[in-house]
Amino acid sequence: MIDEPRIRGLLVDFLARWYDVSQKEIAARTGLSGSGVSLYLGQRGIHRPAVLEKLLGAIPHRPAAVPLVAGCLDGLGTLGRNADLTEDELLRIEEETQRLTRLVREALTEAVRRSRSGPAGEIMELCVLLCEESERAASRDLTAAAVLARLARETADRLAGPEGMRLQGYSMAHEANVTRVSGELDAADASLEAAKLQWSAGTDRDSVLDPGRILDLEASLRRDQRRFDEALRLLDEAERVGRSSERVAIKRGFTLEVMGEYERAVEILREAEPKVLRLGDRRLLYMLRFNLGVNETHLKRYAEAALLVRQVRELASERGDEIEISRTTWLEGRIVAGLGRAGEARKLLEKARREFDHREMFADAALALLEEAALLLDEGRTAEVKTLALELNRVLKSKGVHFEALAALRLFQEAAGRETATADLARNILRFLFRARYDQGLQFTTL
Repeated sequence: MIDEPRIRGLLVDFLARWYDVSQKEIAARTGLSGSGVSLYLGQRGIHRPAVLEKLLGAIPHRPAAVPLVAGCLDGLGTLGRNADLTEDELLRIEEETQRLTRLVREALTEAVRRSRSGPAGEIMELCVLLCEESERAASRDLTAAAVLARLARETADRLAGPEGMRLQGYSMAHEANVTRVSGELDAADASLEAAKLQWSAGTDRDSVLDPGRILDLEASLRRDQRRFDEALRLLDEAERVGRSSERVAIKRGFTLEVMGEYERAVEILREAEPKVLRLGDRRLLYMLRFNLGVNETHLKRYAEAALLVRQVRELASERGDEIEISRTTWLEGRIVAGLGRAGEARKLLEKARREFDHREMFADAALALLEEAALLLDEGRTAEVKTLALELNRVLKSKGVHFEALAALRLFQEAAGRETATADLARNILRFLFRARYDQGLQFTTL
């Protein structure tokens, strides 16, 4: 049980130390004795709210500091309430909570900075930012993406009338996007249809919302459903009515990549690059150049990809996004392998694999592992591959990889265990995994 009086005392003690106010100064400002202040901030704690208010009044502080510090202390208090969890589990929970708190705080901060148009405008701006953060998180952390989308929906629910209905539709579409990324395509389809109805029933008097956004989210769903003609048509419409032709172009290029039309994907992305550069959005530029690099490797144009990956590395490092940096390391390893520098490639791929595994990005980890294994098998190092394949255990136990992909990985692990795995088998499964990530109905065959 949390000792609330002690928590209050620690709160005041921390703020006093932070703002460099001594207990003697607090005593002089409150009329309390020095020993009394010491007890309040120590073993006795603060039992009465009136005393807490009096002590806080003696410390010049920013109002937001009180809930901020109280939240930290409350987090410490929860550790005692979760005695059934291991230390590793508690650490994971607290790290995740801290990261999600940071994401929400950043979105709230940006919303307040961008919106000076009153409560309705602030609600709409905040909802849009939460939706943007949710979509960004969806490719790396579904838990965070779901939390942010739910917060966006709850924010939208605070706005009444036709504008509230349209905002609800907008946020519901982003909830559907999280469902799509999790692989539940039928559920995502139903959720998106409900979102479109809500969107159509509302209005956006001040044109805060991008009308192309729901269209490009639907295009992503149609792409995952292998309904490519519909996906491309929706992207054309999103470009026509929306506000981000650059974003749409990157999605169009990615759709063509999933279709296996790598040459067309490169052409679309190259055409979009000047527009993205003019826009100045470094994240979009990273995505464009990263996707270009991947497509060039599919076409075995490793020299071209090598020029791109230098730019990708600069962008990822500049942005400080650790996941982008890890994915860049993976791409560098893939390129270096294609250029024939196997030893260097293995080091890069191993580094990327360990980083993916640490973040529980199991699909990415499996791709890196198979690339690494293929290089080892080229050199006949079957015993090392046997050990390496044991790393697949965490992937095989995860819920983020679908059945056919798991079957393919299990086949490789079994062959590696018998030391009968070949480089051709590793690369065949690798090609299958590239396609299966965006086609969960794809059947695996060893032919």
